[in-house]
Amino acid sequence: MIGQSGAIPLLVPADNVCPNYRGHKPLWVCLHKTAGFHTAQDVAAFFQTAADKRSAHYIVGMDGTIVQAVSESDGAGANCCLQAGHAAFLPNDINLNLLTISIEHVDPAIDNSTPLTQQQKAASFALVKSICERHNIPMRPGDAAGGIIGHHDIAPIDRARCPGNYPWDELWQFLQGKGNVSMGIPAGWRDDGTTLTAPNGHKVVKGFREYILTHAWDANNLPLEDEHSQNPLEENNPALGGGTQQIFLWTTLEWDPQRGVQIMHTGKELLFLRSEIATLKAKIH
Repeated sequence: MIGQSGAIPLLVPADNVCPNYRGHKPLWVCLHKTAGFHTAQDVAAFFQTAADKRSAHYIVGMDGTIVQAVSESDGAGANCCLQAGHAAFLPNDINLNLLTISIEHVDPAIDNSTPLTQQQKAASFALVKSICERHNIPMRPGDAAGGIIGHHDIAPIDRARCPGNYPWDELWQFLQGKGNVSMGIPAGWRDDGTTLTAPNGHKVVKGFREYILTHAWDANNLPLEDEHSQNPLEENNPALGGGTQQIFLWTTLEWDPQRGVQIMHTGKELLFLRSEIATLKAKIH
């Protein structure tokens, strides 16, 4: 399967895809928002059973999780069909699923009005860039030769709000090597080859350092502590056992021997801890 390193594979059934693009080559990356759902895994589960066989290659969760539902070697079912007022450069004599790679972004709001989280933005930008590099797709707004488009470019009537308030200007800045979200050493940080030091003095080492250097990481997403041992690693899932953890302003990185470096599902942990606090308060009173 051709895909993004680190993406969780939750593939749709084989008969839901267009194998090998039926001889065509993807020219555009098409961005979507989900207008519902709360996790990338939930969207992938929906795609696996959707009666109309709709799908996308990737789903980017609000926590930065990337799930892959269709191999990049095959066409997904996200971009049919052209509607009146579509972008003039798009061809009208072919199913655009044969010419596109699609990325969904989880947005629980029906009108796609929820801003991308910092984790989601960083994951999305890095994913777009790597797809364009793999398939030689121009890293610019779409035109007849290819590029990056939104679902609204294809279906401006039914999908006028897709991908909603996606941060296009920040994406273009990132693809041009500008802005706070960047690959490599984040702006204002220092790296001596073994230790990555943030502007606030906290240090990032080993697997967490490698993760930051190889992913789109917002320079403002500062570590709030140094890496430390934690057992259990997650209070809401004690079966994971122990590992190490480091909390950042918008992200928590964790490591365990079975999974390696992961982004913690902080929403689950926060809800669990709030429930525990409420229980303790009730006992006190």
